[in-house]
Amino acid sequence: MKMACWHRLIFPIIGNFLLASSHAVELELAQSHDQLIFLNSGEWKTGEVLGEMALILDVPGKQRPPVRRPTEFALLKSENPIGEFAVKAATLMPDEVKNRDICLIFGYQDQTHFYYAHISSNSDNKYHNIIMRVDGERRARINREENPEPRLSKGWKTIRVVHSGGGSIQVFVDDMEQPLMTAQDKTYPVGKIGFGAFDDRAAFLTLKY
Repeated sequence: MKMACWHRLIFPIIGNFLLASSHAVELELAQSHDQLIFLNSGEWKTGEVLGEMALILDVPGKQRPPVRRPTEFALLKSENPIGEFAVKAATLMPDEVKNRDICLIFGYQDQTHFYYAHISSNSDNKYHNIIMRVDGERRARINREENPEPRLSKGWKTIRVVHSGGGSIQVFVDDMEQPLMTAQDKTYPVGKIGFGAFDDRAAFLTLKY
């Protein structure tokens, strides 16, 4: 595992949040297996993607009752709740797969109570390119925007989530000044974080928090 600490960094304020930490941590995920908890039934491996050594979700998991949700994800083993983080990730699905996706997990309480940001190559205002709340046997889209721009093209994407205990949620994709999606929901306080996919192969390079 390789960890880097940054000091005396100054980040801009986005909305009501200071997107900064004086002691941010960056994990290179190909070397950080001991920092993660792998859930569900998918298969992970380490390999080269786009010239970088990455953690690869090689075989997606399978849906399981009682609610539809991402089939495979990895959680950070932090004991402290985290409200702000960024993942550098890439889809491994070909262009002809219209609904290819990457998911970021946050506010995680347990396997059926959490939020996820679904970043997709399609935007349908229903299941793809949305912020979703998973609540026991139900799930619901909670983002304000209708049909936000689909940005999951080829190459590495930087996806950032800012989630406050007061319920404000912002999701950024590449553009760190203007959120792609926003929501206001107080169901879950700031909780555990993670990354994975709904039902696709994907690669994950770094996690910053």
